[in-house]
Amino acid sequence: MLNILVVDDEPKHRKGMSRMLKALKPEYNIFHARDGAEALQSMELQRMDLVFTDIQMPVMDGLELMEHLSRRGGNECIIIMSAYSDFAYAQRALQLGASDYVLKPIEEQNVLPLLAKAEHKASAVRLASVESSLSEMLEGCPSDEDYRLLESLFPEFKRGIVLTAVFGEVKDHKLLLNGLKEILAPMIGELGFSSAFCIQDKMLAALIMSSERSSMVISGFEAKLQKVIQHFQQEYGAELTFGFGRYFTEWRQEAKQAYQQACHALKTRFYKGGGAVYEAEPMNNGVRPAVVKFEFIELTKAVLSGNKPEIEACLDSAVRQAVDSGFPEPEKLKYFLAASIHQATALLMEKGIAPLHSAVYEEALLHCHTVDELIKAARQWIFELTDRLEQRRQYKTGSIIDSCKAYIDTHYSEDDLSLSTLAIKFHFNPSYFCMLFKTHTHMTVHQYITQTRMKVAAGLLLQTSQKVYQIAELVGYKDVKYFIRLFRKEFGTSPEEYRHLSATR
Repeated sequence: MLNILVVDDEPKHRKGMSRMLKALKPEYNIFHARDGAEALQSMELQRMDLVFTDIQMPVMDGLELMEHLSRRGGNECIIIMSAYSDFAYAQRALQLGASDYVLKPIEEQNVLPLLAKAEHKASAVRLASVESSLSEMLEGCPSDEDYRLLESLFPEFKRGIVLTAVFGEVKDHKLLLNGLKEILAPMIGELGFSSAFCIQDKMLAALIMSSERSSMVISGFEAKLQKVIQHFQQEYGAELTFGFGRYFTEWRQEAKQAYQQACHALKTRFYKGGGAVYEAEPMNNGVRPAVVKFEFIELTKAVLSGNKPEIEACLDSAVRQAVDSGFPEPEKLKYFLAASIHQATALLMEKGIAPLHSAVYEEALLHCHTVDELIKAARQWIFELTDRLEQRRQYKTGSIIDSCKAYIDTHYSEDDLSLSTLAIKFHFNPSYFCMLFKTHTHMTVHQYITQTRMKVAAGLLLQTSQKVYQIAELVGYKDVKYFIRLFRKEFGTSPEEYRHLSATR
């Protein structure tokens, strides 16, 4: 149904156009105005979908009216009527945003396509407005205008329910969600209910409204939704999951709470799997349950013990407690587990274990789509810590230091040889490894590397005729000046003097 305004200063034309429109579309609301100024007043009081306006009028003509409407930025269709086939008028009208320009007298066959076009535009504008208002009501800060629009859409509303839907990993969520909306709308209508939809990110939200206060018994609706799930699985290989909120009878508070419940019901797929229809569980005032506390100290003890079954039991117990508390928000559970593992890692680093590149493991954990994937990712992360500790246990401290010295003796030529690279190789925290090395050798790792390189360099000076810069590179120094300074500090003389003095003895 459209609201149409006919603007013409000639009563005969104005009334004749109105009678034609009413005969063609009895359900339309037809309004009149004698000039542009009166038309603007009418449009302040009533939203118009289509305006037929003459050009030549006193007070304010059709082009002036269009200029005002253009500045206001409305969505109505404007049709210019004129008895003159003046192209300049038509051109200016189109520049100002007119949909069409028709000559008087106007015939029915010329009006019908204009009405069809206006209906299509009005429908699109109204749908966009409804989606915007519904989106604001569910997740934003709705205005009184948003509520008025929704109330006008469901004037006989007595009871409602919210349905949410989400697809699994697919390439084009928007395409599938729009396709789902096209399937659900007539299905809901066949059950005798009204509906409104909006797409929130990658989720579809649907309001299903009833004019009855009694319970909305939707007989067979869940079975129909199961068939829709099967359809998308078979046709697109897409996993579809539905969530239902609880019934509501009031717009301003209960509808939003029902939406939150439906979203929470949808989260159940993280724990029980997708491709199903889930109903909201009872919640305290719509608030999701908090994640059960998980003592990371217990996890750290399990890692230190090296007992992987005990680690698995520790993780499984934490997740089981979370599930028993009423399916907490999956994202909260993910971040909570990640934080617990980070705490355990920090504690182990204090005991000397080498830093772990946790970013890769954390990212894998945070991108899990099911609770089973979450537990698997957490195990992989923690087992990496366990494996590092196990490698440490395979050697006594003295053996590790001897292995490190042997490694330096054979890799002295590598210019990136340092405390950091050695700590990583032998799975130690750098500061802890430095202390351990000094305790057993009475020198730092850096001192031992330098001493080893200087001994090799001294031998090359005596046994070969290679240039000093060549020998510097062979023992791991690209900066020859730095090499000479270290050599002088070690032997009290420059490399050239060392070679000369040794040759004369």
